[in-house]
Amino acid sequence: MPEESLREIAAANEPPRTLASPEFFFLLQRIDRLDEKLTKEIRDGDQKSEERINAVEQRLTRRIDAVEQKLNQRIEAVEQKLSQRIDAIDDKLNNRIDKLDDKLGNLRFWAISAVITIALGFIGTIASLLYK
Repeated sequence: MPEESLREIAAANEPPRTLASPEFFFLLQRIDRLDEKLTKEIRDGDQKSEERINAVEQRLTRRIDAVEQKLNQRIEAVEQKLSQRIDAIDDKLNNRIDKLDDKLGNLRFWAISAVITIALGFIGTIASLLYK
């Protein structure tokens, strides 16, 4: 309170004349205390919520890491199996291609031999016709 009000109260022995009553100040102090309590509880709740969220996040991270590890192992196993099968198929195809190449080589040799035989036969026939 201002000093002037205190002097007037002391001189007149009357309650001070203010715009607000003592009940208003009491209620204002009560509201202030309740506000402090509520603010403290909100902070505590935020802290507890943050701790719980962090715990859940850690658990989820561990579970995700475990699942990721299992998936990586499975993927590697499947990849290895596929590589083996691809290699086996590649070997089979190479063998078949080699066999077909041999067959084509034989067929080419036979065709060339047949052409040469026919050509020599015609040449022999023409030569024998010319010398008679």
